[in-house]
Amino acid sequence: YETWDDFFTDFMTKKMAWGCYFEYLSEWNKYADKENIMTITYEEVKENPVLSVKNIATFFGIPLTEEQLQLVVERSSFQSMKKNSDKTHGSFGSILFRKG
Repeated sequence: YETWDDFFTDFMTKKMAWGCYFEYLSEWNKYADKENIMTITYEEVKENPVLSVKNIATFFGIPLTEEQLQLVVERSSFQSMKKNSDKTHGSFGSILFRKG
């Protein structure tokens, strides 16, 4: 898009290549209250990764010791993923994990 206005017009008129964001949200909203669905936002994880990992583990019924919890949080940090990106994503890793 050359301008914000061009993007916004397409966004609001549902002409995005990946579909309408509002329809996507509306479709998923039907499932939000089901017991086998857990919603979590990036902002929640970023704000409190320890609590987020605890909540996810509890949701899946996975008991974690404090040591395991800390290991998951540490290994899922951006810094750790960036450091290991060559092993996990090959040469594509340096493209995926740039700034955090």
